[in-house]
Amino acid sequence: MSGEILRSTGFKPEQSDTHFNASLWVSALIDNIGNANFFPWIAEQMKQVIPHEFCIIFQYEKEHRPQVLYDGLSPLGYREGLKNFLQSTWQINPFYHACREGLKPGLHTMEALSREAQTRKSQAQKVQTGKAQARFYTEKTRTNADYKMRPDHKEEIGYVTDGWPLGMQELMLAVPLPGDDVIEISLSQKIDHTDKGAPLLEQSQELVPIIISAIKKHCETLGLGHSTLNHTTPGHTTRSQPLLSAPDFLTRREKHIMDLILSGYGSEAIGLHLGIALPTVKTHRRNLYRKLGISSQAELFALMSSHMSSRPPQKGHH
Repeated sequence: MSGEILRSTGFKPEQSDTHFNASLWVSALIDNIGNANFFPWIAEQMKQVIPHEFCIIFQYEKEHRPQVLYDGLSPLGYREGLKNFLQSTWQINPFYHACREGLKPGLHTMEALSREAQTRKSQAQKVQTGKAQARFYTEKTRTNADYKMRPDHKEEIGYVTDGWPLGMQELMLAVPLPGDDVIEISLSQKIDHTDKGAPLLEQSQELVPIIISAIKKHCETLGLGHSTLNHTTPGHTTRSQPLLSAPDFLTRREKHIMDLILSGYGSEAIGLHLGIALPTVKTHRRNLYRKLGISSQAELFALMSSHMSSRPPQKGHH
């Protein structure tokens, strides 16, 4: 199925990828499981599997705004577009609604998910009870003016979020986690309808299930998932139990940032999550490291590992 989806798009390998070594790639993927830079690493390395212009990695939860695990869009000058997506248009995004309906793991095109969403919407409108209609597209009562977007028939989903790059084709790798969470690796490139049948690396479809398994293992290692989150208001989440008991001499903000770092968030993602500027995030990180007597993210993870290994075994449900 993944191969069919790939062949239906314009995503294709570059000449430099012809000597791609799948075995070495998978070995490196496994080695990076549990590392702080896992998501930035996989975002960069996915270029060898499915070449693209930019990558964003989200963690979706039912009824809640997605969390950014890796931001490859803002450095290209589209930070405002990602901000607008997280503030409003994620609610009408076909991938989000597919997650609510139970999205299967694997590759999906935004174009196909958009068609499926329109089909579900049409079916819901035929149902007589208002409850069924409310289940699909709760944003139906809102208008375009409520979202930071504008209609555009040239786009795959019929609209474009304000500040988002135009004319992009999106391919998404969905990785469902235990509970209702879904990790999305979103790969985008310029639409090129003249090259729809371009061949892709044959290894691509073979690597997809391996990538999915690695991401699941990484999330399990770091405790990323529905069971570890305690929701307060939509779009804001806190962990029911911190990964590392923070010393009292850390400020509340530093404790929060430490927990996000340990959860795999980069500085850009932390800034978007907390609504603060990147230089502010970096200042908090420097202060955090100084107070803990460390100088790097790797040392923070080593500190966490030491703390976890010294914990007594916890009783729980199997």
